Amino acid sequence: MHALHSRWLGFPLALVTATAGLLSATFDVRRADAAEPSVLDERYELELFAADPDIVTPVGATFDVRGRLLVIESHTHFPPQEYEGPKHDRIRLIEDTDADGRADRFRSFYEGTHATMSLRRGPADWIYVATRKEIFRLRDSDGDDVADVREEIARLETSGNYPHNGLGGLAFDAHGQLYFGLGENLGEPYELIAADGSRWKAGGEGGNVFRCSVDGRQLTRVATGFWNPFGICVDRHDRVFAVGNDPDGCPPCRLVHVVPTGDFGYQFRYGRSGKHPLQAWDGELPGTLPMVAGTGEAPCAVLPFDGQLWVTSWGENRLERFDLRHVGASFTADRDIVVQGDHNFRPVDFAVAPDGSLYFTDWVDRSYPVHGHGRIWRLKRKADPSADSDWPKLSDAEQRARRDDLATDRSALSTDDVFLRQAAVADLVRAHQAGKLSLAAIDLSKYDEPLARLSVVQAARWVNQPKAVLAAALQDADERLRLTAVRWIADEKLKQYEPQLVGLLDDSRTSPRLFAAVVAALDWLERGQVSRQYRHDYDRRLAPILRDEQKSAAIRATALRLLSVDSPAISVDELAKLARADDSAIAREATRLLVLRGDEAAVNWIVELANDDKLSAGLRADAVVGLASAAERHRESLARLADDDAAEVAREAKRILRTADNSPSNSAASNDSPNRPAADDVDAWLARVQDGGDANAGWRVFFSAAGGRCAACHTLDGRGAAIGPDLTRIGSRMGKRRVLESILHPSREIAPTYQPFVIEMADGRTFSGLTLGRFDGDKKERIVGADGREITLDVPNIERRTESKLSIMPQGLEQGLSDQDLRDLLALLSRND
Repeated sequence: MHALHSRWLGFPLALVTATAGLLSATFDVRRADAAEPSVLDERYELELFAADPDIVTPVGATFDVRGRLLVIESHTHFPPQEYEGPKHDRIRLIEDTDADGRADRFRSFYEGTHATMSLRRGPADWIYVATRKEIFRLRDSDGDDVADVREEIARLETSGNYPHNGLGGLAFDAHGQLYFGLGENLGEPYELIAADGSRWKAGGEGGNVFRCSVDGRQLTRVATGFWNPFGICVDRHDRVFAVGNDPDGCPPCRLVHVVPTGDFGYQFRYGRSGKHPLQAWDGELPGTLPMVAGTGEAPCAVLPFDGQLWVTSWGENRLERFDLRHVGASFTADRDIVVQGDHNFRPVDFAVAPDGSLYFTDWVDRSYPVHGHGRIWRLKRKADPSADSDWPKLSDAEQRARRDDLATDRSALSTDDVFLRQAAVADLVRAHQAGKLSLAAIDLSKYDEPLARLSVVQAARWVNQPKAVLAAALQDADERLRLTAVRWIADEKLKQYEPQLVGLLDDSRTSPRLFAAVVAALDWLERGQVSRQYRHDYDRRLAPILRDEQKSAAIRATALRLLSVDSPAISVDELAKLARADDSAIAREATRLLVLRGDEAAVNWIVELANDDKLSAGLRADAVVGLASAAERHRESLARLADDDAAEVAREAKRILRTADNSPSNSAASNDSPNRPAADDVDAWLARVQDGGDANAGWRVFFSAAGGRCAACHTLDGRGAAIGPDLTRIGSRMGKRRVLESILHPSREIAPTYQPFVIEMADGRTFSGLTLGRFDGDKKERIVGADGREITLDVPNIERRTESKLSIMPQGLEQGLSDQDLRDLLALLSRND
């Protein structure tokens, strides 16, 4: 199967197979409830080209040299026991012989494969095929429309056998090169061997993109850090793009600009969630690259068409397209939806016909195993297709990235443009492989610019040549190099560097982010596995550090800051004791952890801390935040605190009381914020609130149930909810203006991952919210509304879903916050620590 839901990868094969009969329909029965999808761009029209029983469970598609459609018909993707279809997959040759727009001739071009993934016509009219474990090419040499010549291109040797996390995603460039993907393979060791004997051996690192010649020579790994790169395409300027699924806990799925030696951050060895400190998903770690854009769930194919990149989203029942915008040597993109179907519309792969129309396969049913249904659609312009003149030309930065002298260009090695810098890294790798320099022996001290040193370390890591480079990176003054070295040590299990890692835990320069990575690396070196409960395993390593009074207060405070809110590694009583520590950083982190725990035992201690006038005003104010969830029970105490001599304490208590009383003054924020600008005047707002903020007070606004309630949807420093984007260091990445604009106009730009839907049910009820995923065999779906409440819906009773133009983030949030609240919140979100 080409893609489908990555969520199923956590289920044992036996369980999926055993339940397949319950999930699938009878083989020869057509879906009566499969409605025609809606075309949302009036310039296009959609036609049904073929349907079951003539074509069933179609995945990969391509056109042969004579303009006839070839389609993979999957019969081996978890077939139920009573399945009556063929025992192997087959490639069907499909024709419209009477030119009426509907297929009327179906024959088998090739049969006998298993877990067949991708299909593309290549040079010299070869038809290339990818199965889970093999890439080969076919040809019909005698003209009988049946393939009779078969040549192997590459094979995958591994014990992994899950149907669609192996080979797939075929594409060709203009220079006789074949690109293809290899999925995360459930972390199993593997060896990939091309026809000429060139090979790549690894395991556990996640998905990769490879390249070889069209006849299987000179196998090269191009990029790494994917989940499963299902779809790959090459545009007219030899840019490579890929789409693939997301880890379990780290959406969205990604549209990625693939560049040589690129690391896109995901490694299966560190768990399925994507949130491990040694994983990145959008360029969060130094040396990793960001996505172009997020896509809908289960993207299967990507293709340049009509001046944009088009993507099939199996999981969200639609065709998406992305309008690329240059950012240096790469892109960002705006997305819209061209075709939207119901839950029985499951697009998989594209193929452009000789007449310029777009054909795509449709799995139809939400059932994961093969089920006997399928459709093929044709999308065409109502008028003549427009010329592809709007396709992005090479930017100046891209042209510079293609020069062959970047290895010696210090400005390219140290540029802030991560894709241009990655091109310089690739040049260093090529120079090393050509014998022009030794990355293992290179002297980092000769590079004055930190980013240039980072580029050298990235290149040495790509060819796994540690020696002097790794040792120097561990001691570098720039934390980005130290963090990259930590990842390298963990990835390769270089246990000889364990003492240096331990030393970083006592280094005053070590930030919380680096500290978390070091602890994770030490845990990996010791245990060699990441369990589903890795956070608690991680916490057990942190607990001894925070209890060790021989360690510096800064290190102990950092350990507290990284501890999980619900960690069993430390008790409420221990936290209460630490909240009275002489060191203010330790006391603050312990108090905040008590506040976030919020259970009865924690609240009892919080009351004592809030009322203890021997403690600092800031610590007491933090403690007051913890009373918001129990305001009625502690109203008397809050009333006293509202008259406290410490202004910070009184401010938090008054905020809670106003919210508890539903006071109008709270919603208008008028007492201390008169004459406010209109919400549309972002510049005026920025001039008003960008300076004078206090990050500690911002913490109270973020986490208080009576404040901004940000933590009800967002995560900060690993704490809060994961409904909306993680806001850790968001201000340092986006700038204060964009953060403020998101608060004032949350619906102006909605990321694909956080797109709410209006869902209409068969009984007439309508719900609006953000989907949290399906469960119970795909029969139930959870959504969360703007009020934070979750609702469970019966998927078979969903009549229609349409994108909402309103973000789940409430409008008018600034009305409940004073100017000072906004200053403090911006100060918090703009931290660099």
